Amino acid sequence: MEKFLHKILSFSLAFIVLLSSFSFTINKHVCGGKITNITLFASADTCDMEIDTCNKNKKETSIEKEPCCKDISQIIQGKDNNQQAQQFNLNIQQIQFIQSFVYSFIVKFQKTTNISTNVHYSPPLVYKNVQTLFQVFRI
Repeated sequence: MEKFLHKILSFSLAFIVLLSSFSFTINKHVCGGKITNITLFASADTCDMEIDTCNKNKKETSIEKEPCCKDISQIIQGKDNNQQAQQFNLNIQQIQFIQSFVYSFIVKFQKTTNISTNVHYSPPLVYKNVQTLFQVFRI
């Protein structure tokens, strides 16, 4: 069970690092004030509505008519400042110290379960009281 949880945790952390360094673009096509198409990684499909019909629906009386269709692109940048792992250059004495430290403080103090071999042993029945039989009493 512990190995399974360890694998799930390592996979999820790798997935988080991948998503945080990943950048992508969201493209939206807005027609008449309503979003008609949303895509990732590609340009949004345009609608087949003509500009004249769109302006008739708005009933604008101004001289300059704005187009009713717009393409909106939103870029989400990932982080590129991930740190590389550092190398450790250890000599033989440092390696031996680390090994002895790990052995003495981690391996030696682990809990061990005592397995009793006399679990199903029942003591013999007492037929006579030996102390009163031989008149031996400790004071």
